[in-house]
Amino acid sequence: MFKVLNLYRLQDKFANMLQDFKDLFWTLIDLTFGYFFNLEKRIHWFYIFTSIILAYYVFKSLKGQKELDQKSSFFSYVFKKENYLSSSALTDYSFLLFNAFVKVFLIGSFAYISRSYQFELTEWLQESFGLIKVDYSIGWLIFIYTISLLIIGDFSYYLLHLIYHKVPFLWTFHKVHHSSTALNPITQYRIHPVELILNNLRYIFVLTFLNGVFDYLSNGYYGPKTYLGVNVLLLAFNSWGANLRHSHIKLTYFNWLENWLISPYQHQIHHSSQKHLFDKNLGSKLAIWDKFFGTLIKSKEVENLEVGLGEENSKYDTFLKNLLRPFYEFFKVK
Repeated sequence: MFKVLNLYRLQDKFANMLQDFKDLFWTLIDLTFGYFFNLEKRIHWFYIFTSIILAYYVFKSLKGQKELDQKSSFFSYVFKKENYLSSSALTDYSFLLFNAFVKVFLIGSFAYISRSYQFELTEWLQESFGLIKVDYSIGWLIFIYTISLLIIGDFSYYLLHLIYHKVPFLWTFHKVHHSSTALNPITQYRIHPVELILNNLRYIFVLTFLNGVFDYLSNGYYGPKTYLGVNVLLLAFNSWGANLRHSHIKLTYFNWLENWLISPYQHQIHHSSQKHLFDKNLGSKLAIWDKFFGTLIKSKEVENLEVGLGEENSKYDTFLKNLLRPFYEFFKVK
């Protein structure tokens, strides 16, 4: 009888392990290939489609010029082998897959922590300032929340990005993102796990702060999911060539507009192998922070562009080198 019970227990244990494996598998699929069908992710198929349309506009404007051979086809122009099938591109894909595990085992807990601190922030505001009368319409709250998330989120991104470039210890990890020698949309996921964790902590901090404040302002009547207006800005940003930021396609904005918004080519300039351009165009969506702090470079100021780390490219030409090199640089004897 004991043998039968042990057999049943073993079968249950095996079934649970199998179910856990299946859950992990589908979670990893969702965090990689699922991004192509998640409207909140930049590489959603719709955003790729709009980027291809904008790429066609650039292609037609360059056709016949010295930058583009008259015989070049649109397909060969957009899908250059170097950008999608080179060893640099394979490293990009490897980081997308590898960081999915990091998100599952390390970053997944951040959401729970965020909700806990959001509740405590709302409670503290109520205890410190008392309950307030709800005089705000949902439309007004959505508008203010959207603008607040854009400004605070973008400014915090700029500051953290600036710190990555100025603090040697953090630069060793951020350098991984700059090590790509052939940009493609997946390059945005070429991020060292250490930087990935810091990026998510920044974003969680901003969301926790804003959600706690707006929860207080509405007396808990509106939850974070109510502020759907944030998706409007995300939709606009991703639809207007966000995938071209990590590409070889030179999409620029009007010269005056690049004082306010970072164009795809301005971000490509940030990836330049010329060291004096490493610390330029650090903003995500807005160019106003770069303008204010003196780190703005506009498209017309840079013509010939090569991306990567220049002389250091050979030190980052495989996935493992990118993963381990930052630790080597940090711990090596000076």
